[in-house]
Amino acid sequence: MENVFYEGKVMWSQIDANMHLRHSAYADFAAQARLQVLENLGFNSRLLEKLRIGPILFREELIYMREVRPSDMIKVTCVMTSCRPDGSRWSFSQELFRGDDVKAAQINVQGAWVDMEKRKLTALPQEWAQAFMNIPRSPDFVLEETAVKKTEQIKAKENMTALEQKFEEAKNKVMTLPEKPGNEVMLELYALNKQATIGDINIEKPAMFDFVAAAKYNAWNGKKGMAKEDAQQKYIDYVESLFKK
Repeated sequence: MENVFYEGKVMWSQIDANMHLRHSAYADFAAQARLQVLENLGFNSRLLEKLRIGPILFREELIYMREVRPSDMIKVTCVMTSCRPDGSRWSFSQELFRGDDVKAAQINVQGAWVDMEKRKLTALPQEWAQAFMNIPRSPDFVLEETAVKKTEQIKAKENMTALEQKFEEAKNKVMTLPEKPGNEVMLELYALNKQATIGDINIEKPAMFDFVAAAKYNAWNGKKGMAKEDAQQKYIDYVESLFKK
């Protein structure tokens, strides 16, 4: 069993009237495991007090699978399933196991950091955002874009010309070809894309025996003088021709 961050014995005070672990205790154990994850990375109470920040939850989901009884030993795992690069938003997946290693519950949480003085959501300082990204990750971990980046992308798309939008669509469409194109086709796509986005070649000629780099250089250099708009249209037309073959 990997990524276990809490182990403990179920206490009598955590038992409900039906003689099994009360529902709120599952959340308490999961929270303790998450706090241990943070402490392992240096996010102890003294640091959080110094930074004037604290973790908060937007959503907490508990899925009960098996009964947990008095005095049973439990283990709680924790992995990060998503996070923004600045650590401002995150989500965790946790599993609670009984002493016999039977999975008793699944806990999923989504949260963020709050500035304790301003009482507003905030990002982590850069050095601590980097440390936060060292938390164990799930196999399907997703690195989310920040709201600012999403806004910039939306604005950029809104400011695109019709030709630029078709060009971007063509770049996505070529990825759906049923078979990988040959070297000649790949070089043509590479050269047109470079000319359409950058313009005339702006790199030095590669070494004589670097054949791959030389082929790319020659292909791009062959488009020298072509306007970006013309290169975009030629790229679009070329992609369309590939799907007609």
